[in-house]
Amino acid sequence: TPAATIGTDNAEYIEIYNPSTAAISLAGKQIVLVNGNNSTVYDTIDLSSVGSLAAGGYLVIAGANVTVTAPAVKLDPGWVNDKIQNGAPDGIALIDNVAHTLIDALSYEGAMTMIDLPGFPAPVSLVEGTMLPVTTLDSNTVVGSLCRSPNGQDTDNAAGDWIFCTALTAGTANP
Repeated sequence: TPAATIGTDNAEYIEIYNPSTAAISLAGKQIVLVNGNNSTVYDTIDLSSVGSLAAGGYLVIAGANVTVTAPAVKLDPGWVNDKIQNGAPDGIALIDNVAHTLIDALSYEGAMTMIDLPGFPAPVSLVEGTMLPVTTLDSNTVVGSLCRSPNGQDTDNAAGDWIFCTALTAGTANP
């Protein structure tokens, strides 16, 4: 779930949910933020320091302005504001940087299908299935986030898995 606020994004976050019944190791896992204007990585967040994500657990990557309640885990990458780009398009990828595999991805405000990630043997697509409709965008008039709905749904079809949610649910279930 990537989230933003109106105007200056000073409470943005990315949420990762483990829908499985077992803890998942985050060793070698990274979040990669990709600029759609030039298809380059503009930030990488290493998740290894978290250790593992508990079954049914949430990891929230966010700066100091986002509060997360236990049992959710927060990883602060030092963001202050406007770190997650809101251009047309931009993208987020969850990767295994050891095996050089794409675990999950989201391309928003347009398609990003030929992205060169550092160390990967071939370009990857940040579009799963049918692209998220361009009308599902960051709003400058309504606080919200792109979220999987129902919570944790991942059918590998962006248009069916993601919606714009007006409730910010960092570390808890999406509506």
